Amino acid sequence: MSRRAPRSRNNRKITRLLTCFLAVTAVVAGTVLPAGAASAAAPAAAPAATTVSNAVSQVVGDPAASGIVKSTLVGFNPGNIISDAVFTNKSTMTEAQIQAFFNSKVSRCLGGTDENGKPIVCLKDFKITSVTRPADQYCSGYSGAANESAARIIYRVSQACNINPQVLIVMLQKEQGLITHTWPSAWRYNIALGQGCPDTAPCDPNYIGFFHQIYGAARQMQIYMEGRWFQWYAPGKTWNILYNPTASCGSSPVYVANKATSALYYYTPYQPNAAALRAGYGNGDGCSAYGNRNFYNYFTDWFGSTQGIKYPDGPIVNVGKDIYAISNGTAYHITADVWPEYKAAYGNPEATVNAHIASLGQGGAASLFLRDATAGTVSYLNGGKTHRFASCDLVAKWKGNCASLTTFDSDDFRSPGAGAEMTTRANVKGDARIFALEGSALVPYQNVAAMTAWGQQAPSAFAATMPAAHAAKYPAVPTRFVPGQLITVVGSDRVFLPTADGQLIYLPKFDNARSMGLSTDVLKAVPTASIVNHPGRSNLGRYVVCNGATYFTANGALYRVPSSGGFTAVTPDSRTCALLKIADDAQGPLFVNATGDSTIYIADGGAFRHVGNPATLTALNGPGATRVVTLAPADLAGLPKGQILRADIGFVVTPGDGKVYLADAGRLLYLNSWSVADALGLPRAAVSISDAAGAALPKAGTVTAVVRCNAQLYSAASGTFTKITDAGGTSVTELSAANCATLRLP
Repeated sequence: MSRRAPRSRNNRKITRLLTCFLAVTAVVAGTVLPAGAASAAAPAAAPAATTVSNAVSQVVGDPAASGIVKSTLVGFNPGNIISDAVFTNKSTMTEAQIQAFFNSKVSRCLGGTDENGKPIVCLKDFKITSVTRPADQYCSGYSGAANESAARIIYRVSQACNINPQVLIVMLQKEQGLITHTWPSAWRYNIALGQGCPDTAPCDPNYIGFFHQIYGAARQMQIYMEGRWFQWYAPGKTWNILYNPTASCGSSPVYVANKATSALYYYTPYQPNAAALRAGYGNGDGCSAYGNRNFYNYFTDWFGSTQGIKYPDGPIVNVGKDIYAISNGTAYHITADVWPEYKAAYGNPEATVNAHIASLGQGGAASLFLRDATAGTVSYLNGGKTHRFASCDLVAKWKGNCASLTTFDSDDFRSPGAGAEMTTRANVKGDARIFALEGSALVPYQNVAAMTAWGQQAPSAFAATMPAAHAAKYPAVPTRFVPGQLITVVGSDRVFLPTADGQLIYLPKFDNARSMGLSTDVLKAVPTASIVNHPGRSNLGRYVVCNGATYFTANGALYRVPSSGGFTAVTPDSRTCALLKIADDAQGPLFVNATGDSTIYIADGGAFRHVGNPATLTALNGPGATRVVTLAPADLAGLPKGQILRADIGFVVTPGDGKVYLADAGRLLYLNSWSVADALGLPRAAVSISDAAGAALPKAGTVTAVVRCNAQLYSAASGTFTKITDAGGTSVTELSAANCATLRLP
């Protein structure tokens, strides 16, 4: 006995008249007509049958699997469920379109084996050997063939039996859910339409198998419509049609308007009650039946009106939330990012159905790059107009490809009207900045002033707007501001100097900007989006590096220095550096003082230290003129100060050789170990003097722990000095009175 669909408490199947009918020799004896027409007091009794169907069940052919949730059945007419013309229109779909429809409903089949160990094959991949059937008055016959797909069998049967292939597709879904099923058991194909499988007996072996189910059901529909053997529910009369197999659920009179509707009632002799109609695809009440309701639901959701309404021509249509552009026989899926532009150009979409889309060529996702199929013109869709590209190179700059475009026929292409030609200027939806296509980059400029300052295309040039998702295809680059422009960011009063190379340099005080000659005008409340590609962070002090050289900034100009003196030097971008005035490009030491004050300072160790005396100044400067920059008293007062600096005493070091010396009365004594400094009680610190200054001082021996100060010999250990009369062969270091004064002598 063949397996039938499993039943649950909510899955009781009913019988119908879909007999194992042989067209030439069969004799139907004792055919029972319904109890009466509309005037009958009792509802019509369901005729005996030999076929099963899910007239009552909501389980088989689960609508949720189709992704459709219908909330209304407005338009459903129980007396005209489908017109004869639509029911018998065998030209609605080609074999390829049927296959494409199946493919669209199951993106991935789960595979594996079913509960009986049979391979799981989804309908889109299903193939079987068909059987030859002779021609008769109902069908023109069928020549069997090996390895035929489900789509091919349905197409060939529809042609042979003059049945709309969409009708067979809908019946496959409502009976066994085969259109959307991702793991169908093999037995579902054997009883795909319930042909010859009554509840009360095993399935007729002549109708087991997918081919037998399709061919037998299509042929049976022609038998029903013939009206010779089946005369209850005959068209042109009113019949009491039950709501449910349970007679107590009642019935109501229905005028059956056509043969196709009567055939559906022979197949499933129940109409949906009010609860079933209210439920859409869902469950009604205990007296609801769903077979004919679900037939109407699936057909209208997938293929349009059951009364044969013409598909819309487009160019913009929708199937539920999915929107398509249709032109020249091809459908392009319009995604959310480009939809606003298509709507502006072509207006709201017309509703259509999946079958319409499946019947067309598939062009993939619609882009904003449109091509005139006749003239070959390539344009960008923006602001409700098309904007012509002068070359494919410009198309490429906009991340388009002349070899892959959304192609419209000339009427659809020209319909929005032509706007200004495309340029390398651009806007980005939702972004207040302006953009320029430079090389392979989409460069953002904060405003027109920035674009002008950078010498780019005139701000008046046309700028098409691209979606944000389109702009994201370009590499991220920093926003360009007017060079040297100070800004604040939304939500903060901190002032920054943004650079074109991605730095965001914090300005702790305006004096630092004034000292280097920058304007202190601030562009306030810049959006955060403008600085997201400025990851570099540093503080703007008094030292900058431009063109590889380090400069001290003062009085609105730059003064070159050998080093930053222990301060952090920031490196602005070349555009900012180009704004700055170089006052002095000499490479020697730089000293500062205040107006009206002869006290000299030099940057050392992150502080400005008072140069203690002329000898130290000479030692630090070396031969040649001394460079002193005079600052306003308040400016000098704002610089951090360190301890007094004397290069005639204490330890010094020159960059050239890196050795440490003790400066002593215009000469240098080599310190070969910091342990000697520890013995003398001197700090392990050395002042850096220029190589020139170091070369000007003679080298005069090595520092030892035995020193002579003021004609007295001392031996030093851990900063403690002991008077001695004899050095005992140890070298004696003669020290100047100035150096001796720094020692803790007894």
